[in-house]
Amino acid sequence: MNRLLTDIDSTLQQHSRSITDFDIPRMSENFRYHNNISSLIDDELSIPVSDTALASVSLLNPAQYYAFQTIIESIRQRKGGIYFIDGPGGSGKTFLYKSILAHLRHAGHIVLATASSGIAATLLPGGTTAHLRFKIPIPVEAGSFCKFAKMSEIHKLIQHCSAILWDEAPMSHRHVFEAVDRSLQDMLNTSEPFGGKVVIMGGDFRQVPPVLVNGTKFQIINASIVASPLWSTVQLLSLTENMRAFGDRDFSEYLLRIGNGDEYTYDHDLVQIPTSMIIPWEGEHSITVLINTVFPDIKSSATISEYWEDRALLTTLNDDVSLLNEKCLHLLCGEEMTYYSFDSVDDDRFNLYPQEFLNSISAGTLPPHKLCLKKGTPIMLLRNLNPRIGLCNGSRLLCRHFSRNVIEAEILTGEHKGKSVFLPRIPLKNAGDCNMPFELTRKQFPVRLSFAITINKAQGQTIKHVGLYLPSPVFTHGQLYVALSRGVRAANTKVLVKDGSLPSRSGTYTTNVVFKELLSKVIVQVHFFLLKFNLVP
Repeated sequence: MNRLLTDIDSTLQQHSRSITDFDIPRMSENFRYHNNISSLIDDELSIPVSDTALASVSLLNPAQYYAFQTIIESIRQRKGGIYFIDGPGGSGKTFLYKSILAHLRHAGHIVLATASSGIAATLLPGGTTAHLRFKIPIPVEAGSFCKFAKMSEIHKLIQHCSAILWDEAPMSHRHVFEAVDRSLQDMLNTSEPFGGKVVIMGGDFRQVPPVLVNGTKFQIINASIVASPLWSTVQLLSLTENMRAFGDRDFSEYLLRIGNGDEYTYDHDLVQIPTSMIIPWEGEHSITVLINTVFPDIKSSATISEYWEDRALLTTLNDDVSLLNEKCLHLLCGEEMTYYSFDSVDDDRFNLYPQEFLNSISAGTLPPHKLCLKKGTPIMLLRNLNPRIGLCNGSRLLCRHFSRNVIEAEILTGEHKGKSVFLPRIPLKNAGDCNMPFELTRKQFPVRLSFAITINKAQGQTIKHVGLYLPSPVFTHGQLYVALSRGVRAANTKVLVKDGSLPSRSGTYTTNVVFKELLSKVIVQVHFFLLKFNLVP
């Protein structure tokens, strides 16, 4: 009983709650952490370190090893510092993160592994989202503080940690980093950036920047961490040249030109997609061709987890995602189960909003009112249920069994790949940016089908076989680069563009949106780093 209650209490503390907040039994007094070690500290110290991860240090290439040594030496000297590990997809950032985590944890250090997205957090041992780890308020404003108090469990954990690792940092708004910086300075009574802790950020500024609803180009650039005063204190460590060692070299060079905005354009912003990657648009039938190319033998392979782990369709808008998912679901054999949500509006005493209207709402942050599943269906989680066991917003799972009130699924990616989990119906509220004059509560399983996912959701993942469907062009910085770079190799990436032809020109073209103002400062620092340390071949 005490062990069960301890596990429940540990999970609740990740959400700033405790078993004392609920009417359930209490742990025996002589059982609760008699050694006076915080439960969060105990959790961090108990993260296993594999021999494979420890041995990975010897496999680092020169650029990775220089970054590794620089960070380790900074932690040894306890002098603090902010480091940013820059590198395109496939340059070995995650491999380097795992080497750093393994080395430091094996030596007894506490390193808080976080990420801006749930799917990126699941790729790190002991990883969790930054919002959950630091109790970052939503929405976060220019003067926000994190929601933790001095002498709390999280306060003790941060005091004892040696470093903070933050993956996919460019996805987060600058106010997020400034709130954490402000809170750590206040908590640790120092004016040093991030309270004097070593902070290791990582990511790729060629990818999608912070999402601002209806934000202008200037607002999006100003929301990036490069526009924050904190950026002036960052030491950049680049893995850009590592890209040459991954995938096929011609495709890697093409991706860098796309990401940097250097690929030759027609009519100002149209770039040509390599012919080898193109599926020609010949009407609606071409969508079926794309699906069959990415998901061959779908009926006979539906129960194989590796099959779904390695394949996905990408597109820009949620409506197109729903269209592709519906087409793919019909291709699977077996019994179909349909789950309908229970929708309500808080304080709607006069029933102003009919059920039919509430059921029709399909905000991207909410599961659908009508959720159809079959055994062997890939699904994506829409909420952070328990990051410690891999259940983060964006986690991809495979539906194994279902009943009226529970879905049994297998985690497809990350550190917890292969683990079976049970998903309940839970009440979910619409996000504050949905432009609705009321707060909708939808009780439903927090999942969507994931044969197809949006490009933004795919960021941070490596998918061996990718199909990109573009019925309309990409609309923000980095989307085309993110979509094309998920598969690493050109042979594994197929692209279907509607209206992709130009008069008097052969080939297929689509829009590439790149904010060069956002990249300019970072690219200058990358070139300086590569020249300074003689890492340019």
